[in-house]
Amino acid sequence: MSQQHGLIHRSQALEDGMTSRQIERRLRTGRWERVAHGVYRHAATRQTQLSRLLAVCLAHNALASHRSAAAVHRIDGYSLDRIEVVVAANRSPAVKGAKLHKSAQMELAQPTERIAIPVTGVGRTVLDLAAVVGRKQLDDTIDAVLRNGQLRLWDLYAVLASHARRGRDGCAALRAALDARSGDDRVPLSRWSRMVADLLVEAGLDPPCLEHSIHADDGDFIAQVDLAYPDRNLAIELDSVRWHHNLHNFSHDRQRRNRLLLAGWDVLNFTWDDYTRRPGQLCATVAAVVAPPKRRLDRNQ
Repeated sequence: MSQQHGLIHRSQALEDGMTSRQIERRLRTGRWERVAHGVYRHAATRQTQLSRLLAVCLAHNALASHRSAAAVHRIDGYSLDRIEVVVAANRSPAVKGAKLHKSAQMELAQPTERIAIPVTGVGRTVLDLAAVVGRKQLDDTIDAVLRNGQLRLWDLYAVLASHARRGRDGCAALRAALDARSGDDRVPLSRWSRMVADLLVEAGLDPPCLEHSIHADDGDFIAQVDLAYPDRNLAIELDSVRWHHNLHNFSHDRQRRNRLLLAGWDVLNFTWDDYTRRPGQLCATVAAVVAPPKRRLDRNQ
């Protein structure tokens, strides 16, 4: 209780060795007070906004979210003047005195704990805020998390891509806000490669090799590609205007592609728009190539 703003959930008390009779005795004598379903507060502690928020989270197996999460993460511009929580979309608890959000993407909520409050991760919190605040406040929020070192720009793009695969509120607003503050050099190319690799892993694919060198049978160097699945002879190239759209690179890239094809490698090319706007299609395209041969044959029959 001393670690949880004076609160404890019934299940926690039982797990710690208390009996139902001991719990009822504390409630009957006023040593504990019932503050939510299955949640008790020690009478020696005072109720605060943080304890109210935690009580809702404990009672409903919820995470602090949206503006409440921003306040818990101490993002500039937010205070705990309201209680907002998120639960799985298939649940419909009655939550008195709080704003309840439902999510079909709880597995992407990046749950963490701050000041004893279970809360959505900073990146997910920014995306949630994008669905409920105006553009200026969203811009201020992005500035705050970047300035405080809580996130980097590419962290926000990664959150956007992982959620946009299924579409959800806030994605369009966050994408517009991020694109408005950066040119084509949004993230380093090496970092972008890791972001795409993470996206593929989240989609259930094996991790690709990064910066993979490809050689001919006689040992001659052919090319170094951004990502690769060597066991499937699949090379993945990430194209950006900054690095590829000039006459020299235009010609060189196509020569490399021809050499890779002659060496028996498949080559897939993706752009920044593919990653941020069509991540599901990107993953599906790669999956279609790296799927086991039998599965690929079955689909073609």
